[in-house]
Amino acid sequence: MKLSIIDKYLSRELLGSFLSVFLVLLVIVLSTEVVHLLSWVAQGVIPVSAFMSYLMNSFFEFGVILIPLSLLMAILLAFGRLYRDSEMAAIMSAGIGPMQLYRPLMLVVVPASLILLLLLLYVKPLIVQQRAYIAAEIRSQPDVDTLLVGQFNRAGNGVLFLEARDDSKDDNGNDISNVFFQQVREGRNHVDLARGTSNYFDEDGRRYMVMHNGRHYIGDAGEADFSIVQYRDYGIHIARKQVQVHLSESSKTLRQLWGSANPEDMAELQWRFTLPLATLIVAVLALPLSRTDPRGGRYARLALALILYLVYSNLLSVSYTWIEQQKVPLWLGFSWVHIIAIIVTLFVLKRNGYLWKDRSAGTMQGGRHGS
Repeated sequence: MKLSIIDKYLSRELLGSFLSVFLVLLVIVLSTEVVHLLSWVAQGVIPVSAFMSYLMNSFFEFGVILIPLSLLMAILLAFGRLYRDSEMAAIMSAGIGPMQLYRPLMLVVVPASLILLLLLLYVKPLIVQQRAYIAAEIRSQPDVDTLLVGQFNRAGNGVLFLEARDDSKDDNGNDISNVFFQQVREGRNHVDLARGTSNYFDEDGRRYMVMHNGRHYIGDAGEADFSIVQYRDYGIHIARKQVQVHLSESSKTLRQLWGSANPEDMAELQWRFTLPLATLIVAVLALPLSRTDPRGGRYARLALALILYLVYSNLLSVSYTWIEQQKVPLWLGFSWVHIIAIIVTLFVLKRNGYLWKDRSAGTMQGGRHGS
């Protein structure tokens, strides 16, 4: 297909707007995610070592969601500017009708939809599996591996405070200096104050947290049976938790989903094809909505387009749940939502002069706007 100068110009404008909107939205949502993950690290929910892994998973997750929305906003912004600056009137006066604008539009939308399809079919299962294994690895770690230095940490049925980490280590091989450990065992209060701690592994590979040069207080001060034990080394066995990796249907490959009769698997399979299809429908709908009067609002129909997009995406989410709950037949799936979206799209195209008899009227109207 030979592309005209106008096709190249419009596709370049749209591609620049799409990349700009996508990057801006991605930075906004990732900034929020970074704050959320940092709060998890501060609370000891995840270790610092898992921060980047979670962030990269979030990068993919948000990136997939933002592709349809970014295309919608890019079409509205790019073509809206052309209408506002009367460039579209000049293009239409050269004999290019409204429907011919879809050729440069599809030069950007079709590759973006195909990339989205490949990400959902082949990359998404790997990302979801990785996140599941990271979560299982974190849950299987002993509590002492997620403790934060310089603040009180909840450890089992007690509280542990680690004053400072000794990176250089002393002669005893201490990892942490000045430790406070309070716990309740068999209804009695036990408190340990130690100069430092270190890790020790026996011949069988079992791990111990050894506290050095400390005192062990049993009971409450003032009681008759209150006792104090002074020790040089005191070890506490640290057992590794046995955690099973939970893999959802989102982590299954295309082959696994295709051969399954489980409603949840079928909903996930249809969803991976639904999102790219919805992206194409949203792009077709966005073009007539980008049409604005140069003397009117800058982006007068932006709010309407976003409302239609939110309604469409929410209906798809509702349909996903209904398929899982078998409230919608598997053969119907998401198709009823797409049919409604296509009807709305045809109505908007007809109303804005993109179909049938209104095509010439739309061209003339575009020329009058530019005069």
